[in-house]
Amino acid sequence: MPTTLTYHHDRADLTFTWKSDTGITIRTGSTVPYWGVYPDRISFDELPFTFDALRDACDAWWEGREVTTSQNFTERPWTKHEFNGQVQVRYRGGPVIEAALTERYQPVLADSKDWQPIIDLAAADRAPADVTADWLYRRTSGWSTGVLEHLGIHAPQQVPDPARYGDGTEDSTTAWTIRHLPIQTKADSTLGVWNTWFAATAREVWDAPEGAAPWRNAGIPTRPVSDWAPWTYQDTTADGTRFNFLWFGGNSVHITSPDNPRLATLDDATFLLHPREQATGPLLTWLQEQARQWVANCTTTQNVADMLASTPGNILRHAPWQVELAGPGLSRYAPCLTEEEAYEVARQARDNAADGEGVSFRSIFSHNDSANDVSNVCVQRWNPEKNLWQAHSRPWNKNTPATDALTPTRVPRLPADCPGPSAHPSAVLNSNTE
Repeated sequence: MPTTLTYHHDRADLTFTWKSDTGITIRTGSTVPYWGVYPDRISFDELPFTFDALRDACDAWWEGREVTTSQNFTERPWTKHEFNGQVQVRYRGGPVIEAALTERYQPVLADSKDWQPIIDLAAADRAPADVTADWLYRRTSGWSTGVLEHLGIHAPQQVPDPARYGDGTEDSTTAWTIRHLPIQTKADSTLGVWNTWFAATAREVWDAPEGAAPWRNAGIPTRPVSDWAPWTYQDTTADGTRFNFLWFGGNSVHITSPDNPRLATLDDATFLLHPREQATGPLLTWLQEQARQWVANCTTTQNVADMLASTPGNILRHAPWQVELAGPGLSRYAPCLTEEEAYEVARQARDNAADGEGVSFRSIFSHNDSANDVSNVCVQRWNPEKNLWQAHSRPWNKNTPATDALTPTRVPRLPADCPGPSAHPSAVLNSNTE
């Protein structure tokens, strides 16, 4: 009986290795960018230790399909923690999924009075015989996002879409806490303040006469996108080059090709940045159409780099303007495409900081960054001749505001079509916080 199973997925150029006593590790091939497009491991509950099961599960995971394992939940209940370990969720078979309040990932007694129904399988168009651990992970993740939205905490959404993909809950929670709990936040960590507030809020809900009914069936029955439930699209150009488009719910849609190793060496091998902000319709449908059109326009392997550079959103890596925000232990930069946009972002940040509010803005790697105690704001422009950023405005400091703050300073005139900085992310965005 083998103790290690290995499966290579040719299209994805990934090798999955499964030892009988560990999770499934992922090793990328030469055509996949080295900077971590994929997670380094995945796991599936109750998966039979066979090669066929490993192959089928990894194929389903890579394509974003549901993984089935035939687990008996009546004999072996499924459990999971949500909200930083403050809520335990379980499914024991039957028509409902339950939850109970707990202390930081501590298990709840099986007969605790805190257990209350939170999701009806019928409301999600599921029958007990069709429930899988994979679906439970997806549905309860969607439930937690729905609870946050019920509490007024949610990720921005340019186009209303009932399916909340890639919810960005961490950034949303941070921004909401800074804006709504400012006194506590200044004296404590943001996460600690959030945990304390949520524990009290959830206890009030649980102890109310109707119990968790206000949160029952929250969220969406369809899948959220995450590293354990990715979105992928595959297509082939006219000359036979295969391309894979992947999104794990974050701020970047990645692109790889098992037929083009050079693509893996490009710093710009990112198909789209901030897809939720750019979407002009239902997100996954919009993403697939963007990828389809890109492949249709990609006639040769030589123009891949040019195609990526012209892809909407990717240009942010080359943005010739940026807004610098600074404060105690804080140094962040928001890329902008035009001078007008840069000054608009800078002045809004200045006004929020002057009012003691958290400053929210878009960076390359974070969808909804928020910063507290911003004390200085400045507009900068990239100088390609000197290969560095130069101040373009007089800086604003909230302790000594000047009448000419955030007005342009005299800087060397640059070409109107000034190209951006190096494509390497470290040349565009530096984000250091305590």
